[in-house]
Amino acid sequence: MRNFVFLVIAGFLGIYGNAQDVITGSIPNWANGSGQVGVMSMGPPEVVGTFDADGNIEIPLKADALSEIKAQLEASESDSSNGWTASIPTVGERFACGGQGAELNLSGSEELITGLGGAMGFLLVNMEERKRYGYLLIASSQEFAEGLQPYKFKPGYALGWYYVDNEASAVGTCTSESYAMNQEDTYRKSTTYQVNLKKGWNIVKYEIEEVFTDKEGNSYPQKESYTTLESMPEGVGFVFLED
Repeated sequence: MRNFVFLVIAGFLGIYGNAQDVITGSIPNWANGSGQVGVMSMGPPEVVGTFDADGNIEIPLKADALSEIKAQLEASESDSSNGWTASIPTVGERFACGGQGAELNLSGSEELITGLGGAMGFLLVNMEERKRYGYLLIASSQEFAEGLQPYKFKPGYALGWYYVDNEASAVGTCTSESYAMNQEDTYRKSTTYQVNLKKGWNIVKYEIEEVFTDKEGNSYPQKESYTTLESMPEGVGFVFLED
């Protein structure tokens, strides 16, 4: 079972909207040595930052994020022999109703978008030793992070960083009738978007505002939202989820 440690963020740099160029913080009482901050990929974790022996974390936010990803995809496609190709999602694909009974007001929907963090979080690893310590989320609480697995969802939020080359937006609310796992209980789910992306990096808050709990005690996001922020909210923290 994972052990969850809630860590208050300290020393964030450049926290003013898309002007941010690095995420920094520290893990108190860290005693596992140095390593890398990574994200999930098709193969080994993709390294996006580092942490030292004192638990000080640094995640650079590259100014040419999309250009680098495009170059990587082109290189992988030229080396691929099975015809498999990957693509970068658009704003319209990333923030969408998915046929949920409403259409969003989209601007710049064809703009490519890439991101870090959010509900998926980061990995803490040591690539040389092939060791994984666990997950790291930038979130509102330990309880929220612990609930990001089926079906133990709790109210709270996580922060993600999203990059676009040009301004784009997604505004509106999607609603749908949803079934619980028991296929008996139903609830009306809503997802609200107030996403206004500036050129460069943007902070986006994913929040579960309300949950629905079925007869068996399983819980599901019932009212959720995505909102761009101009700066880091007060009280947000690093949540370390040990493997």
